Amino acid sequence: MTMTRFDPARLFGLPMPIVQAPMAGVSTPALAAAMSNAGGLGSLGIGASTADQARAMIQETRALTDRPFNVNVFCHASAPRDVAREAAWLAHFAPLFAEFGAEAPTTLQEIYKSFLHDEEAHQVLLEECPAIVSFHFGLPTPAHLDAFRQAGMTTMATATNLAEAAAIEAAEIDVVVAQCPSDKGTRG
Repeated sequence: MTMTRFDPARLFGLPMPIVQAPMAGVSTPALAAAMSNAGGLGSLGIGASTADQARAMIQETRALTDRPFNVNVFCHASAPRDVAREAAWLAHFAPLFAEFGAEAPTTLQEIYKSFLHDEEAHQVLLEECPAIVSFHFGLPTPAHLDAFRQAGMTTMATATNLAEAAAIEAAEIDVVVAQCPSDKGTRG
């Protein structure tokens, strides 16, 4: 494994070596653009967004800055369905919903669609072509990575342990974002 010192200022042409965390559901185009305009690397977390919402966020950010910014996606494995277990959880929490006068859900849904199963999001990234695309909770497919490389995008992925870092290196992703495994934020 060849180690090189990561210098975001040099790699992305930034005046300041600061990278804003993408934070799906919290980061906004205004925040990402403000960070980029201030000299750091702004980031959008689109893991909780539909493809149309992601496109709108990228376009809005681009309208607010001509500096590079990062777009982050979630590459998690989808949870296996277990109808009996889901029914038990729904029954367990039904009284709590009733206590607060709320209607209990009748089914459980995955709250964040994995980028691994979201071809629309992949197309949005290829069409909008942000300077940087990054990954949490796993890695995209080799075909996704090849398409990003061909489009000229820099890639980054988060690792919380050595095995994740080795997988990122093996996938030839440009930047490993090291994160402490005890951090309460997003994990590799």
